[in-house]
Amino acid sequence: MSDVIVIGAGLAGLASAVRLAKLGHRVTICEQDERLGGVLGRIEADGFQWDAGAASTTLPAALRDLFRKSGRPIETLVQLEPVLEARRHMFADGSVLDLPLNDRGTQHEAWTDLAGAQVAQQWTDLVDGYSDTWQLLRTTSIEPPLERKLSFSAVRALKPWQSLEKVAQSQLSDERARAVLRHFAAQGGSDPTLTPGYVGVWSYLERTFGRWTIPGGFGAIADALVQRASERKITVRTSAEVVAVTTNGGAVTGVRLADGEELLADIVVSDVDPRVLYGQLVDDPAAKKVRKRVLATHQAQAAYVVHLGLQEPLPELPFETVLHGSPTVVVRTGGQAPAGHQAWSVLVHGYPTDDVLDLLVARGLHIRDKVVSRQVSPSWWAGVAWEGYRTARRRASNVSPVKGLYCVGAGAHPGSGVPATTLGAAIVADVIGKA
Repeated sequence: MSDVIVIGAGLAGLASAVRLAKLGHRVTICEQDERLGGVLGRIEADGFQWDAGAASTTLPAALRDLFRKSGRPIETLVQLEPVLEARRHMFADGSVLDLPLNDRGTQHEAWTDLAGAQVAQQWTDLVDGYSDTWQLLRTTSIEPPLERKLSFSAVRALKPWQSLEKVAQSQLSDERARAVLRHFAAQGGSDPTLTPGYVGVWSYLERTFGRWTIPGGFGAIADALVQRASERKITVRTSAEVVAVTTNGGAVTGVRLADGEELLADIVVSDVDPRVLYGQLVDDPAAKKVRKRVLATHQAQAAYVVHLGLQEPLPELPFETVLHGSPTVVVRTGGQAPAGHQAWSVLVHGYPTDDVLDLLVARGLHIRDKVVSRQVSPSWWAGVAWEGYRTARRRASNVSPVKGLYCVGAGAHPGSGVPATTLGAAIVADVIGKA
């Protein structure tokens, strides 16, 4: 049995903790805030409730595997349900596309109705082509620890030097279709001209696995993991800021808290910004090379999120609507509200120079006089921005060169978002293994 300290109780930190506890390790979580869950939380005000961060996910198997490998199935705590409504895309020219999330045929029909048979076939062929990309990424880069060098055949197939923007321009003749593809970069806080084309694989994953949410709010995932941590007898310390990872001879010995207390550990799992981990918390010669690499990365641009409590009647919107333009604005309608009201979350991707309500009105959603509550989500660590294909190698590896130190979360392999951070925790648990 090893003593494990997990720094940070976001999704990845909680997922790592409950998996390692199930494997028989003695686990302590140190979280600097008073609540657990990171951005998987809720904003509540004036009788309304909104998801602070993620509101849905694709690859539901990643969450199901997490709960199954840490105890009982997820269905014993929360119910994952598919998002059945199409995602709406509203374009600057006034046209609207309701694109189904999980059906090849109806996606083709939707594109045909909007832009004609040629564009529909282009989109279908592009998404179909990402099937091989997914299988390659899954087996070489998503499920296992990232290999320092991929085979020549894998590199040739992935074409990492080809940007998502180049893929959009070369394979899609309609600017609206290009905008939809670019959105897979924008929602991750990156520029499509600097994002590898293979990131478009998320279009295939959505079409294949759909998107899933939880009635009452996605924050229930955090609640379920906190309950699982209690079941697994994990020690949870809130308001416990870690200021140093202590080491000796290239191996971790524990952590030091802001109040000076030192906690001993055989293993430390970090769910904090790797630039903070290697730039401020770890001072060991073994980390010299990885420190230089990680500090060369830059933070992805987190969406600016405003939560609105609105009085009906209102425009009828599906679960998610993308208002394309500069900046791109996303409206989610899945919040909880009193009778006769709705709870919307508005995410602005880009650098907003106008008020959110001005942006909505300019895109045709005239709801200014309907607002009865307005709240803002706190900013969060959004992971690493794509700055060319080499970014994948600069992102923190799950296994550190410092013995006993591991990295999970948005800034580590395999990236940000619910599926990726959950899979990163699985990688670390598999590498550490049973007690």
